[in-house]
Amino acid sequence: MLENPSLLFLIIVLIFLLVLSGFFSGSETGMMASNKVKLKNLSKKNNKGAARALDLLKRPDRLLSAILVGNNFANILASAIVTILMLDYFNGSVLVGSILLTIFVLIFSEITPKTIAAIKPEEFAIKSSGLLKVFSFLFCRTSKSMFKNIKTY
Repeated sequence: MLENPSLLFLIIVLIFLLVLSGFFSGSETGMMASNKVKLKNLSKKNNKGAARALDLLKRPDRLLSAILVGNNFANILASAIVTILMLDYFNGSVLVGSILLTIFVLIFSEITPKTIAAIKPEEFAIKSSGLLKVFSFLFCRTSKSMFKNIKTY
């Protein structure tokens, strides 16, 4: 990996992670708040995103698992990046970094995306369905293979 990542690189990665977290937060609200009848009607009109969203909603447990894993991954990695930034570039003010990250996550990765998704849930569900399908496949495949050898008694 990178021995000593630059400030610009870390900030770009942090912004990407905040956007990714916002994607997962908004997707959760959009998918769960969307009207299945509207999605079915759009699907009948050959809207592939609506068909994908309906397919994902058939297994809400898998969908929510993928969303939560993705969101937690993005937020925890963002926290690690902020810690690196604070230690290497801002005199070790990790507490300040944690407070700032919390504010940014709440505003830009939670409240704003969920508000947008709540206003137009079907539109958000349709647009996010492609990436959610990929993440759902990846995360559920990975967890399935991790736990297949565990025996329950």
